[in-house]
Amino acid sequence: MKQLSGKLHSYERDAFQLLKEALAPNASVLQQKPGAIVELEGGQNLLLKFKLWGQANPQPNSEPGSVWVLPNATTALRDRLRRERESFVDLRGAVFLTFPNLLVDRVNVKRPFRPTLASRSFDPFADRSSLVARTLLNSTDDRERAWGVRELAEAAGVGPATVTRSIRALERYNVVQVRRAGRNSEIRLTNARALFTLWTGAYDWTKNQGVAVHAPIGDPARFLRRFAGTLGPRRWALTLQSGASLVAPLASWERIHAYVDVGGPEDLMGIAGQADWPVGDEGRLVLMKPHYRDSVWHNVRKVKDLPVVSDLQLALDLWHYPLRGREQAEHIVSTQRLLG
Repeated sequence: MKQLSGKLHSYERDAFQLLKEALAPNASVLQQKPGAIVELEGGQNLLLKFKLWGQANPQPNSEPGSVWVLPNATTALRDRLRRERESFVDLRGAVFLTFPNLLVDRVNVKRPFRPTLASRSFDPFADRSSLVARTLLNSTDDRERAWGVRELAEAAGVGPATVTRSIRALERYNVVQVRRAGRNSEIRLTNARALFTLWTGAYDWTKNQGVAVHAPIGDPARFLRRFAGTLGPRRWALTLQSGASLVAPLASWERIHAYVDVGGPEDLMGIAGQADWPVGDEGRLVLMKPHYRDSVWHNVRKVKDLPVVSDLQLALDLWHYPLRGREQAEHIVSTQRLLG
């Protein structure tokens, strides 16, 4: 069978190479755009169609031959897809295929030498560099907006070099378009949903360091007003379900999650100690040192006189939150027109 040619997105090339590695030497894998053809013993062929896991398809889609491509999946997401019998290739080195006459479940598959987005030395979703993506997503109401490098750097509050490296990384995944003319460049966000999808694959709220405490919450609104006094001049903001309840309420919630601008987890313990709040895993107040030390504060706003992180940060935090987090995140994306 002749191998098909054509320009493939980088995530498709990586998925194809991982399939070849995972199935060798028991089956042959030929390139298909976008996807692959698996030649099984006995002359049977199976056509696989790659589909980037995205906000546009929040629920699994069992279309025949579909294989989800996950740029940087969490263990919880992979386990969920396995339970729902959804085939996937995780670009970090996991392959799960469930089709008639073909069942593959492998981890630690050798990745291609060319690094993927998740393993590149420069991460566009790191703390400071993510300010570029945040700024682009904030401009989704103006779909035709073209940014210059320095203009985007100024808006994001980062240096031009950070913009250049971030855009190069995102350009490989066809979520931005760059038109170059000499030394000047015009940058456009072309696929906000795909950009958000890549980000949710690279980020998990559990990266935040937190301390759960048994605080006398009672009525949450009254408690939070007292809580602000407990923190004094420290910068803080609500997130996860407690933050979402003030912006676009949907799911019920029992715990308050709050980012606090501190130097380390020991400072969170100090806050709890000063307030005489016992530390315990079941505590209804969770104080968190943000993984995004700088960018988490981007577009924090007051809602009912309480600081809440941006809609984008809420959606990112909620995406992998186990208690109706994905449902609440999708509600925020939809009602707040986060992706235009």
